[in-house]
Amino acid sequence: MTGSMPSWKRASRSLLERAGLWKPISEARGHYRRVRARREAMDLYRQFIAPGDLCFDLGANVGDVSEAMLALGARVVALEPQSESVQALQMRFAGNASFRVIPKAVAAKTGTAKLLVCESSDCSSLSAEFVEAVSRSGRLNLDLCRWNEERDIETTTLDNLVQEFGVPAFVKIDVEGLEDEVLRGCSRRLPCLSFEFTPERLAPALACIEMLNNLGPVEFNYTIEGRKQLQLPSWASGDELATRLAVTKFRVELVPPGDVYARFM
Repeated sequence: MTGSMPSWKRASRSLLERAGLWKPISEARGHYRRVRARREAMDLYRQFIAPGDLCFDLGANVGDVSEAMLALGARVVALEPQSESVQALQMRFAGNASFRVIPKAVAAKTGTAKLLVCESSDCSSLSAEFVEAVSRSGRLNLDLCRWNEERDIETTTLDNLVQEFGVPAFVKIDVEGLEDEVLRGCSRRLPCLSFEFTPERLAPALACIEMLNNLGPVEFNYTIEGRKQLQLPSWASGDELATRLAVTKFRVELVPPGDVYARFM
């Protein structure tokens, strides 16, 4: 917001607006950021995805990860329960035979659930505990992120998706605080996957690490959002990564969510 800008920035913006240059410059900067983010995402995901691979994008939102997967030649099945985001996905990938969107959430079992809908679509969640934790953390601008609606949505499971579409080479799980519930609906090892963790509420991520450990030999790494690079120079065991996440003194008002990556050996 301009009210929080230093005075020299406000003056510069005012001059650019009067000259009619602010909007095109802002649009160009936004386009550059999107292109750079897509390139960085592709550099990360190509470690796990090859042309022709099947991928699941669970919690697809408006499709930034799906776009990177498709650009790598993958076939993508995207799950997204918010109707507005489903429409955005359908428009964004219209005519792309390698993309399919299913308007459901992924959970531990099939049925229905209550979605807590946020004004910022990437913060909508099935978890009241997640909403409470991030609201207290100070990481979000609560003037812009309010959960003021509940919707009944359909749920399915990872096991059902595998039965219908086949075993994916890679699964991205980003469901705002219920990543562990997604894995409870999966009874088999999947080659590679990622799941989000939030510094203010690590319990779901730690539960995911434990569940994956119980499925067989697996190794882990992680990223911090905004830095699409694996943070560990070598992959770690589940116990090593769980300890690292648990003892790291995240300043949650500054550190955004990250993603844990897992690959079975």
